[in-house]
Amino acid sequence: MREHARKIRERLVRVGARLAFRCATAAALLALLATVFPWAGGVRPVLADHEGNWQVICPDPILEGNSAHMQLRMRKHHTLCATIFTYNGDFSADGSDYAGYSGVFIVGNEDSDSLYVPVVTHEDSKPERDETFSIGFWDNGEWRGCVIKIIDDDSPEITDVAITSKPTEGDRVSGWFTNKPNERDTYRAGESIDVTVTFDGAVEVDGTPLLSLFLDGSDGWRGARYHSGSGTEQLVFRYQVQPADRDDDGIAVGSASEDDERNPTGGFSGTIRAMETSTPVHHTHGGLGASSDHKVDGRPYAKRITVISSPPTGWSAYRANQIIEFAMNFDIDVEVHGHVLMDFYMGNGTDGLREATYARGSGSDTLVFAYTVQPGDTDHDGVQAAMGVPESSFSGGGRITARGTDVEVFPYYLGTGPLDDHLVDTAAPRIESVSIRSAPADGAAYRTGEVVEVAVRFSESVRFEGALQLDLDIGGEARAASFASGQSSSDIAVFHYTVAAGDADGEGIGIGANSLRLNGGGIHDGAGNAAGLSHAAVAADGGQQVDTSTQR
Repeated sequence: MREHARKIRERLVRVGARLAFRCATAAALLALLATVFPWAGGVRPVLADHEGNWQVICPDPILEGNSAHMQLRMRKHHTLCATIFTYNGDFSADGSDYAGYSGVFIVGNEDSDSLYVPVVTHEDSKPERDETFSIGFWDNGEWRGCVIKIIDDDSPEITDVAITSKPTEGDRVSGWFTNKPNERDTYRAGESIDVTVTFDGAVEVDGTPLLSLFLDGSDGWRGARYHSGSGTEQLVFRYQVQPADRDDDGIAVGSASEDDERNPTGGFSGTIRAMETSTPVHHTHGGLGASSDHKVDGRPYAKRITVISSPPTGWSAYRANQIIEFAMNFDIDVEVHGHVLMDFYMGNGTDGLREATYARGSGSDTLVFAYTVQPGDTDHDGVQAAMGVPESSFSGGGRITARGTDVEVFPYYLGTGPLDDHLVDTAAPRIESVSIRSAPADGAAYRTGEVVEVAVRFSESVRFEGALQLDLDIGGEARAASFASGQSSSDIAVFHYTVAAGDADGEGIGIGANSLRLNGGGIHDGAGNAAGLSHAAVAADGGQQVDTSTQR
């Protein structure tokens, strides 16, 4: 050891005289380098005896705030003068991330020298990506050095957690059953709840982490799955409401601490890390308490009820044995189990309550209920669906549930007002009276060519079709009065008979009972109910005599 130290001292003495000259020469070279490479200011080249090849040993990546060294050595090589400098022109780190060169420690022996170059990084509290810079020296026009990676171990922290979605369907029925407005504050099945988590630095997401939501009326937590935002400071987590979800007070976001296991009930699961690093984020956050603007009720509910049938073409109302169909449209697909009935009103008052039977649609979002009109049913304002209320929304003993679940539908639903396009009329029109409403021109008797006019009054307006006739009794002979042309519908049918030569009736014209004949035509009301044709006889009237033996 003493001999080795003596040789080092002797060598340093030998090279000492040349060192000053060569470093001075290096200064001139430095000025030239600075004109070509502006970032090389203050750099001096290494002056060395070259009898072999350099070996550069770079440190492993350095954790931010730590130090290491770069080693340069070469067999048969003795370093005379060296200046180390740093360079970040093409790299991501800057001067605040590392210390400038502070010296070189040279360890030599008779065969080679080794340069130990300190590499010092600075600690800060700001989450950053892993950064790089270069450190080394010029040797005979060649760059000798290392690219150093600084590993940032600062974790991004959560600065805010907020529910950033809004219900789209809302509490559709609240205005009907309570005194509050119809607020859109309730998420329904299929709607998305978005929670935005804000960090103090950009983060990246691996996989699909979950964030825990808590629903007061449901069993346990729900996992909001990562949706978007990787590469930014804000991550969005999304949960799609399911039929079984209930929370009348408003959803809450579960809090988390760093001691929690990484699972949804502890705040997060999955990997979230600082941008372009392997450093995980600080998971600590305070969560959110229940929010009344973000209630949840996933049960299926009836959005609307419509009548999808129509009276037969050309008629204004349903008549007996025809079918009225109600379509109940839900917000999601539903299934029918057992015998289910829906209430509606036929006419006014509780006496008009009827039940439509489930007909079809199970497995879809629309159920159809059907009712066959019965004789005696009447509704001149239009049928109307009854309002649904708890315990009596549906009758029949069956159930309606969300498809594939046991979740029963929301018990409330809105009915309809009277639907004037869906009248019901099962009563047949009837003849109320038959009367002769003309009189002889001379006040004594009808003469040849005069017209006898007869009016038949019905119980309601009716439609007339075909060559209708009404038989008159003139002197014991049947004479056919024809239906007056130009009539299509009315509550009165008018018939005309033109007195012919030879007609005579000294007692006056009479009309026998049930004398109206259709002759292949028809008389119907607006629903298509055929009119009854029976009527009482009209007795002979002395003021309605017929005498064609003489002319005026």
